[in-house]
Amino acid sequence: MHSNQYIFFYILLLFLTSCATHTHNTPARNQARPNVLMIAVDDLNHWVSHLGRNPQAITPNIDRLAARGMSFHRAYAPSAICNATRAAMMSGMRPSTTGIYENNIHWRSVIGEGYTLPNFFREQGYYVAGGGKIFHNNSYRESEWESYYSHKSRKQLEGTDAKAKQQGKSLSYKASILPIEEFAGGDDTVIDYHVAKWAAKELSKKHTRPFFIAAGIFRPHLPWAVPKKYFDLYPEEDIQLPPYNANDLDDLPNDNKIDPIHAQILAENSWKKAIRAYLASITYADIQVGRILDALDKSRYRDNTIVVLWGDHGWHLGEKLRWRKFALWEEATRTPYIWVAPGVTKAGSKTDTAVDLQSLWPTLAALVGAPLPQHVEGQSILELLDDPDAPWTIPALTTQGFNNHAIRSTRYRYIKYNRGTKEFYDHANDPYEWTNLAENQASAAIMSELDQWIPKVNRRHREAAKLYNGESWYAGKNYKEVRKAGRR
Repeated sequence: MHSNQYIFFYILLLFLTSCATHTHNTPARNQARPNVLMIAVDDLNHWVSHLGRNPQAITPNIDRLAARGMSFHRAYAPSAICNATRAAMMSGMRPSTTGIYENNIHWRSVIGEGYTLPNFFREQGYYVAGGGKIFHNNSYRESEWESYYSHKSRKQLEGTDAKAKQQGKSLSYKASILPIEEFAGGDDTVIDYHVAKWAAKELSKKHTRPFFIAAGIFRPHLPWAVPKKYFDLYPEEDIQLPPYNANDLDDLPNDNKIDPIHAQILAENSWKKAIRAYLASITYADIQVGRILDALDKSRYRDNTIVVLWGDHGWHLGEKLRWRKFALWEEATRTPYIWVAPGVTKAGSKTDTAVDLQSLWPTLAALVGAPLPQHVEGQSILELLDDPDAPWTIPALTTQGFNNHAIRSTRYRYIKYNRGTKEFYDHANDPYEWTNLAENQASAAIMSELDQWIPKVNRRHREAAKLYNGESWYAGKNYKEVRKAGRR
């Protein structure tokens, strides 16, 4: 054999070896491009059964999805407010980059055409369909999706539609300012049933292209309004309060005061009522997730569909004497994050490595074998999907308001507020963050190490709009109109 032939066969051998080495990490390049099913659950904190934070939670369908693939037991939202976290995940840009920190800033006023995840999949040749709550408001349907499902009546979303009234008188009360309602009707009296039904129908169709289907489940977002049968699963007398410390706020900077909602709930003795309603709403949402998963299992797409489920942020139910979200602590930021990626994830795998949900877009791009757009921030977690014990040095980042950030490593939480005040918690010894160690000399080195992950760029939304082609959305509108659009 001539020397040139030896060189040729040597190069061919190297090429084949390289292909074999990388096959597992780039599945989309070696088989039909996978479909993507994304399920977003609004205000779902880590009270799902398989995460173990609340032993009373009944979530069999979310748990079976976790058993099918990979569950991140320490996953954190980009922000602890709906609009900011969804704008971050769906645009690929963190809140500190876009300046979208609140619900009253319309994401379209900052993020121009072509900067969203649905648009990315359309450019990859995917059929792109969405339903329910994916973005925070409704101005995206025509330009972002080929097909979008949203129920016609907002009254049904609030649980007061005519059908519910026909099926029987509702049983309702309020726990402080938190609206709670028990329906006498069935699952179809709430919008999420119809979103799940729509998603199931989409999965039953014959698609000629790979698809990206996004289903947004609204519960357990307020109002906690679901059929009575879900409340019946949680007798009020059996409800357990989460661990709490009555002096929890004593060692915190002045940025944090006692939540007036918590004070009112204590005065009304309605703590268990509110927890019961949240748990009932979680279980209702779980059943709707199950409808979607059942449809996938019955479809021709089960074995070639990536499934990712996430909650958009956490929720306080009395921990740190606080309710709702809007904070940088564990309860407000931690959420379920589950991936099933055929050929990559292994059934029943899990990791305690801390990651944030900004990883959504980079990971999907890696799994479908598509180049990542330049504007997208965040780190692909493909390496962890393949090996839950893989070394990982990038902590999770959450932003709540202008220049307020939390850095969460697997063990520590470091919070730095825009006024310079700080909090630091060691989760190995303090899982409910009762002891702020920021003033301890022993914490200084770790805080300094985590400080490098604080964003160097912190923009206001009008500044960011000039960079991302959204400024034209302001044409002919004053600021009051923009704020009004953001509240829809």
